Amino acid sequence: MKSDKMYQIILMTFFGMLGSILIGFIFYSSSIFIPTRTNFQFVMSGLYGSLFFSLLEFKNLREQIFSIIIILFLQLVIFTGRYISFAYIIRDVLYLTALFLSIKFYHLFIKRNTKIILYLRCFALVLFYGLINTFLISILFIINTHATFPPINFIFAVAKDGILIGLGIGLGLDFYLQNKKQLFNLLKIKTA
Repeated sequence: MKSDKMYQIILMTFFGMLGSILIGFIFYSSSIFIPTRTNFQFVMSGLYGSLFFSLLEFKNLREQIFSIIIILFLQLVIFTGRYISFAYIIRDVLYLTALFLSIKFYHLFIKRNTKIILYLRCFALVLFYGLINTFLISILFIINTHATFPPINFIFAVAKDGILIGLGIGLGLDFYLQNKKQLFNLLKIKTA
């Protein structure tokens, strides 16, 4: 891979993650930096989602699938430690599936659509991630509690976090896409 593509992957991942962190910080303050809190998903989802988006841009399908497997493994190791169980695997698979499906839909249908203005594109990611995350996490709730339907306050909290994370990643990616030439000039990165 050319070094300019590597720089683009790094910068795209950084700004997408930064957007998610900033939105999380605005709504939840410094609790987003505590790994044992659910708000830490603003950091991890920002990293995973932005990295996956950049891989969609510059890598082939085989490398994308390999990266997803590595990310799932890291997620399991980092957040479950040595006590990996089937419940944790289901949790992380559904969590990452929601994120990666949202990013994939955004990449396929929105990113390449030049009729949609930058900084408005992020609202499509808000919609995708808000809905898919709420649906899959509700399924996880039903599996774990054997309930028929999650409580409305649970659905609201999951939807709110999905919307905010989607907004953060989308704004960060849009910022990068809108300003990449200026960023490359500022950082003295030569592109082909």
